[in-house]
Amino acid sequence: MDMEDVIVPVVLFLSPALIVWIVSHFNARKRNTVHETLRLAIDKGQALSPEMMDKMSLLTDPVRADLRRGVLFLAFGAAFAVLAGLIGAEERDALTPMLGVATFPIFIGIAYIGLWAFGRDKTPAE
Repeated sequence: MDMEDVIVPVVLFLSPALIVWIVSHFNARKRNTVHETLRLAIDKGQALSPEMMDKMSLLTDPVRADLRRGVLFLAFGAAFAVLAGLIGAEERDALTPMLGVATFPIFIGIAYIGLWAFGRDKTPAE
């Protein structure tokens, strides 16, 4: 057994977990930064205007994040489908499984865009 036979599947299966961890880590850091900024403003006695609170809430708006995630998942699925087509031109047996794998991020992207579409209609009345 070659090392390549072990390394490729390990990297293939660990890469999505690493990507999810990186995104989660930086999202948590962004939320902590927003909370720390608000805490410092309150500690210094500054008045927080409604406009500033609205801007700060947009940084962690889940509805906007759903649209971004949806578009990214669709792009990732489309890129994987194009890769499947390129590899399928050389290796016919690889086309169907790779297109099958490409459908997962495409459907996840469609679900996120659906969540965004339904969530944006439920904005609070002013």
